[in-house]
Amino acid sequence: MFPDAFGTPSPGTDSGFGDRMAAIRFSEFSAGVHGRRIILGGEAVLTAGPPQFDLEAAGGLYDHITLQVFPAPNAAVIRNALPALNAAAFCDAIASTQHLDPADGRLNALTAQQRGAIAAVDRMGNIAPKVLHCEIVVDTVTFDKESKTDPAGLARHVYGAVRFLPRRYSSFQLIRGSADAPREAMLQQMTTLVNSWKDRQ
Repeated sequence: MFPDAFGTPSPGTDSGFGDRMAAIRFSEFSAGVHGRRIILGGEAVLTAGPPQFDLEAAGGLYDHITLQVFPAPNAAVIRNALPALNAAAFCDAIASTQHLDPADGRLNALTAQQRGAIAAVDRMGNIAPKVLHCEIVVDTVTFDKESKTDPAGLARHVYGAVRFLPRRYSSFQLIRGSADAPREAMLQQMTTLVNSWKDRQ
């Protein structure tokens, strides 16, 4: 369920690829220029496997697209070593700049150069994170944080809602980014959307 103002739904980025079971783009809400503002992300995404999060909300290692800088076998090693996040751990994770120690023994299959890149990828889109709002209701987290993509750049807001799911799926999420903070009503709309999803099987 989504507001009419979100526009027309269509397949989103990497929909059906890997553990990104489905992604839905909204014509008037997802990435683009809306109301003279540049919007990033804004796709509803259903995931399986260890949850990953759009727009580097928890750093690059937890982002399906950013993690593609590593060859697939190496990315799998990294994902298996990362702590699997749940609703209780999410707020702390998005406030952190390091989620995996490159010296972790589970990464021994990687070269020294590949292990060295882990910290840099972890910080992608997640420099100087500051969590402004993070609310947990049962298995759904609604959040707003500021972070930078460049140490000398301006902070951006990354915000949305993540619902952690049991069984064959792991999350249903809607994460968006913009230069300015989201309105409370928008965060509520995003939370309502992720809570409206039902597994029909």
